[in-house]
Amino acid sequence: MNAINVFSKNFSQYRSRIQKRKDVLSYAKHTSAEEIVFNLQKLIKLKGKKDVLKTVLSITNSSIWLSRSAFTVLKSYFDVSSIDDLDLHTEKAQDIIANVINKRTVDATDQEIFKTVYHELAHSHLVDDYKTSLRMPQVNVTIVLVSGVFNEIFSTPAFKRGAETLLDKYNIKHIAPTVDGKKGARENSLALKKQIEEYMEINPDERLWFFCFSKGGIDTLHYLRSKGEKLSPNIVGFSFIATPIMGSDHINSRLLKIANAIGKVPEAVSKKMLGKEIDLIASELQKSLNKNFRESWFKRNHKLLPSKPFYTAIAFESKWQDSHVWMMLTKALFRSQKSNDGIVDVENAQFPFYFKGFNLGVLEGHHLVGSRSSFYDQEALMQAHLIFLDYKKLL
Repeated sequence: MNAINVFSKNFSQYRSRIQKRKDVLSYAKHTSAEEIVFNLQKLIKLKGKKDVLKTVLSITNSSIWLSRSAFTVLKSYFDVSSIDDLDLHTEKAQDIIANVINKRTVDATDQEIFKTVYHELAHSHLVDDYKTSLRMPQVNVTIVLVSGVFNEIFSTPAFKRGAETLLDKYNIKHIAPTVDGKKGARENSLALKKQIEEYMEINPDERLWFFCFSKGGIDTLHYLRSKGEKLSPNIVGFSFIATPIMGSDHINSRLLKIANAIGKVPEAVSKKMLGKEIDLIASELQKSLNKNFRESWFKRNHKLLPSKPFYTAIAFESKWQDSHVWMMLTKALFRSQKSNDGIVDVENAQFPFYFKGFNLGVLEGHHLVGSRSSFYDQEALMQAHLIFLDYKKLL
């Protein structure tokens, strides 16, 4: 009888895994079809080579995303591994869940509470037969998605797929200010300031929660430093996802130093021929992420950040074989002995001890979990934040 139950459970998980992959494929088919048609119509009207190249690249990205999603569905038919329940049935996990639901104090750290909530949600999304008692709170916030470095190579802002699911299921709005992934924090913080102030002027009754990915968090911190205590009370808090709050050691790598030295040559040539420098190596971007610069900046400025909103930080870690192919490459090029997500070391994605923020711990995942082509459960991550923040009475 026990063998039959185990087989039944594994078969149910097998079907659930396939269905979830099909759901992602359906989303990819619908979205990419719209994008391809739109870009083909746009391509007919374009004349400039630069715009044509950009449009062709967008069509290619949509096609690759669709192909990859279809391949993953096919591969899932051959995946018969069982799904780990991550000790969700332990007494402590059940105690945490029960107390979060009933808004009671629980003997657990913030990291334990958040991770238990996240794993509970992710497991319930993946396994159809597993029903969670957790419910989304009624929150009156608009999510502000702030993307990171070189996000322009993707067609949507980081975590937009998860945000769209929250919009469809719970009518939680989101916006995505435009930041330039190649530029430094100073320029992007000014761009953020302008766009947020314009949005709030048009929507004075909305409360904003910033969900900042990677360097988007750095740009946001500089924006906050410029506002200080003058920050609107309608901006309730900031969540930093895989943000190199304390910088990145990779910026100091020997490989980048060589690239910088080589990069100076075309910059010098462009200045003579065009009368201006072309910053091929994104020097301002590198400065914004430099570990020494970030540590010094945060220590000097953390007391000047607005004190009323909440601050949370989450880090990711992944083994090289579990990473996205691009993350495998970065792990090979920028080797680190420390736990990391392929780009950011875990310890640098957490607030230092002297800052009053919520370090929510470390989850499994590579640095590109926020991309729309990722199969990471973005909805679970965003829901877990909202449930935790509501439990802590921060929203």
